Amino acid sequence: MYHKGKPMSRRPLGAADADSRAILELSRRQIIAGSVAVATVKDLPAQTDASVDVCRAWLAREEEHEALIRRWQKLENYLIHERSWLELSEQECAAIPEVAELDSIDERLDALHATKHGLLTALPALRASTPQGLALKLSVAAIIVRPDENEDAHNLVISILRDLQKLKV
Repeated sequence: MYHKGKPMSRRPLGAADADSRAILELSRRQIIAGSVAVATVKDLPAQTDASVDVCRAWLAREEEHEALIRRWQKLENYLIHERSWLELSEQECAAIPEVAELDSIDERLDALHATKHGLLTALPALRASTPQGLALKLSVAAIIVRPDENEDAHNLVISILRDLQKLKV
C-alpha cells in the first residue's frame, strides 16, 4: 500500500492492541491455550472428538497470528519513529531489512487468515462429543465474538465458559 507514493503497511497501527481486547477475567492467552477447557475436563479419560483437533489447530494459528501482529507493530513503530519511514523514498524503503520482514509477516498473516477461515468454516459441522470439545469450541467463539463488536454476546460466551469450568463435568 502506498501513501503519497511511499510504501506503507497494509496493517493499521494498533491492529491488535491486546489491552483493548482484554476479556473479563479470562485472558486471551488463557483462552487460546485452552487452559479453561483443560481445567474443566482434566480428570476425564481421553475420547475421540474431531472438534478438539480442529479447535486446537485454529487456536494455535490464532496465537501465531497475534504474535505476528505484535511483531508487526514493533517493526512499524521502529520504522516510523527511528528510521523516518514515512519520509523515505520507495528506493530507500526497499533497502531497509525490516521492510522485507514486514512483507514476510504480511504474507504469513494472509496464509494464516486463509487457514483459520477454513478451520472455522468446518467447525460448526463438527459435533463436540466431549466436554473438552465443547469448551474449546466456546474458546474459539470467545475470540471471534470480540467485546468491541458485540459486548453482550462476548460476555455470554465467557460466562458459559466460566459456568462450564465450575461444573467440572
